[in-house]
Amino acid sequence: MNINFNEMPSGYALCIINSCPMAAHCLRQLAMQAKVKKDKIITIVNPHLTKASGDCEFYRSDQIATFAKGFSKMKEQMLPGQYNSFMSQLKDRFGRTSYFEHRRGERLCTPEDIAFIQEVLDHLGLPHLPFDDYVEQINWQY
Repeated sequence: MNINFNEMPSGYALCIINSCPMAAHCLRQLAMQAKVKKDKIITIVNPHLTKASGDCEFYRSDQIATFAKGFSKMKEQMLPGQYNSFMSQLKDRFGRTSYFEHRRGERLCTPEDIAFIQEVLDHLGLPHLPFDDYVEQINWQY
């Protein structure tokens, strides 16, 4: 897999445990290998808290994930009361400003955000409404 480490968030914590069986697919270890060659200062996870297994809390998969970009078109398919409930629950999760950034597609919805939004839609008795667009990329956070 070809990973663009320029997309890595600033201050992203790297892992120095290259003997871990998960290292070949862990973003923290892969980034460590790439960044240690050129960066003078790096941030690492505490090696005493890592686990050399799949249940390491710091493990981040190098698999491509699907993100949603915007959900402004959903409003058109909702009744006003449904939309008010939908918006209220999402504002509680994201905050007011971030809600509107997510809705307009300025901020991507993570796979976890997508699952939450689908739960809200299901609770409101709505079919799974499509997001405005989808993007596939590395999930640096989860």
